[in-house]
Amino acid sequence: MRMKVSVGWRCSACGELITRIEDGWVEWLAGEDVDGVTALKGLRLVHRLGTGPGTKSKSYACQYDSLREFRTDRSIVEGLSLERFMGPDGLMLLLSLIACREMAEEDVMELAKRVQIPGYEQARDLFPEAIAEGVVEPSIGKGYYLQGEIQTLLRWAMTEGASPNEAA
Repeated sequence: MRMKVSVGWRCSACGELITRIEDGWVEWLAGEDVDGVTALKGLRLVHRLGTGPGTKSKSYACQYDSLREFRTDRSIVEGLSLERFMGPDGLMLLLSLIACREMAEEDVMELAKRVQIPGYEQARDLFPEAIAEGVVEPSIGKGYYLQGEIQTLLRWAMTEGASPNEAA
């Protein structure tokens, strides 16, 4: 069974595809830990306000509801456009988030792979199935794939038919 591998990013809130960089938004929650030290959490890539599905029925659509987040644990919603995380300057921004150690490193590294590594977003959910079927064998390790491995997986997905609902 052939499947279509879509171009874009999966929204962390609704799961729908974000097909244009201009329609993407990266957001997180800023608060304080028990010691009063700034802590960032909840990093996610979502539709920019007014671009995602259901934008007419919900005021925040895919983005965090700032009032609800503040009422829940006094967190403040922060964010930047997806464009800010793209290219060399975007990579430097992502690296600075890792260096400041205010946000979970795993979350920042996953976002970095999603926006900086060609084909990673389209392939990331398909890797477990492809590895289990022996289509690819990661050289570096789970979650870290070389371009050749990503391209092999994407070719396999388009010709062999990994589960259609898993394609990004």
